[in-house]
Amino acid sequence: MITITDKEISEAIEKIPPLEPVVAKTLALIKDPTSSPQKLAQEIAKDVMLTFEIMKIVNSPIYGFSRRVQSLEHAITLLGFKSVESIVLSAYAKRVYDTDLKFFNLKRGELSIQAFIGAFAAKLVAQENWPELEDLAFSAATLRSVGKIIMNFFFSKHYDKLSQELKKDFDSFDKLEKKIFGFTSNEFSIIILERWKIPNEIKEIVQFHNKLSLIKEKGSRLYKAAVSVHIGDRIAMMTGLGASIDSMKYPIDQEVFQYTKIKPQDIERYLEKTINIYPEIVREIIEVIPP
Repeated sequence: MITITDKEISEAIEKIPPLEPVVAKTLALIKDPTSSPQKLAQEIAKDVMLTFEIMKIVNSPIYGFSRRVQSLEHAITLLGFKSVESIVLSAYAKRVYDTDLKFFNLKRGELSIQAFIGAFAAKLVAQENWPELEDLAFSAATLRSVGKIIMNFFFSKHYDKLSQELKKDFDSFDKLEKKIFGFTSNEFSIIILERWKIPNEIKEIVQFHNKLSLIKEKGSRLYKAAVSVHIGDRIAMMTGLGASIDSMKYPIDQEVFQYTKIKPQDIERYLEKTINIYPEIVREIIEVIPP
């Protein structure tokens, strides 16, 4: 195992920008029961690029409005504060993901593709099985991959060791990361989400979506949302879209079929729907500003 020092972790974390003031203030306003759609729209509008990204997501196939939503205030009124929280977090995540991860074999924009394809699929799963959790699942799914940016930093520093291990047979990529570095990309995601002061419920879903067996209450909100993100993540990998070196090294946990009503044929259906909608998601969300 390669020993990663606290100094190295701090250095890697600095590569992820802190939550920007407008985003932090917007999330605080969403939690304020006295806030109005107008007040929320005014705060978001202070960041032109964030506003642009949010409107792209609102008008994407993810929400499927029959008519184009023209203003922030209209979007907030239509969707409600909880959905807006999900979209704000997703829009900010897209900004952070706008980088290439050479050692994951991801070009600029492909991390966003993975994140949003997985988020669409997670929302689809939740919408069909636990509709009250669809915004929560979407938020967690878009944020699930932020730790890859930190792990890419360590891959670049220790690529010789990594390349040797990649030649060997291994069960799952998170086990390989843990074996080499003592950390996983998912654990780094949690560190970043804590730094951003993301709500605990979202952090827990990200934390456990690869460790469903550790959730004792199989009927809980946490379990249902984590299952949604788990399936969404795997479907994103199955599509091969924005594929990275860890694709297909995260199998679907078979306990999903034991503790929920979801069947293997449902996974095939979710995959088909996701592949069909992929071009629209890329056009509406990913291809916003040319590199």
